[in-house]
Amino acid sequence: MNQYQTERRLCWSYLFVAVFLAVSVLCIGIPYNHWRTTLDVCPGGYFENTNCGCILYGVSTFAYFNGGRNAYCLYAVFAPLPVIVYAVVMALFHMYRVCINNIGQYEDEKSTTMEEIEGESIVVSTRTRVSRSNDSVIYCWIPTSCIAAIFAVYSLVHAAILTDGFIKTCTQYRGYLVRELRATGDHATAIHFRLACQAIYDFMDYIQKDAPNSRRGDFINTGVALQLAIITAWAAVGIWVAIVVFTAVRAFKERHVLTCCGN
Repeated sequence: MNQYQTERRLCWSYLFVAVFLAVSVLCIGIPYNHWRTTLDVCPGGYFENTNCGCILYGVSTFAYFNGGRNAYCLYAVFAPLPVIVYAVVMALFHMYRVCINNIGQYEDEKSTTMEEIEGESIVVSTRTRVSRSNDSVIYCWIPTSCIAAIFAVYSLVHAAILTDGFIKTCTQYRGYLVRELRATGDHATAIHFRLACQAIYDFMDYIQKDAPNSRRGDFINTGVALQLAIITAWAAVGIWVAIVVFTAVRAFKERHVLTCCGN
């Protein structure tokens, strides 16, 4: 894979990272805004920090179903924004190099010519390379690989929090649903062990009552929104890993320029 192919793949990879993380942010922000008033029913005084309107990490109490701390949802919404900005910038950068400059397009391609010297035919093969003096980007492969690895770990933490918060809310609402429906025996067993989280969130959409003096407005499909956020967040993690591999392989190929290993 020559430099042109690498940068073309990086262009698409960064673009998909930005799109997936943007979808994840939207799919968390919409349920959070929809539920934050309804679920914010934590006990406590006026001066206590009792903000618990997050759809993630919900808790079933004796009287209400409380949401998780708002910090979880705020992190889920705002943490990917710097990563999205970086991914968009890098996608535009590689798009410019691929679509306009055609950097490295003919690298590693051989051209063969036949020359006649002193009555003998000699085959001459040449290989096109990127000019080291004109393309300073080859010195950036190691830094960009390290940055991509950091963002991969960063996105992994973000996706893990989304997944764990989704499961915790689902688990807690199962118990709350059993109590609200007064389910016993096989009914309770089905709710706890048979129904998928999508069905549990469907019950939540239609059964969970508004908090006093608050209205949720129209119904939304909370389960689908949260699962789409989780899927796109994990997809972004996978693409970050691919970016790390692409840039690391490119750095290895340019090791004779970047380090003294090729000497």
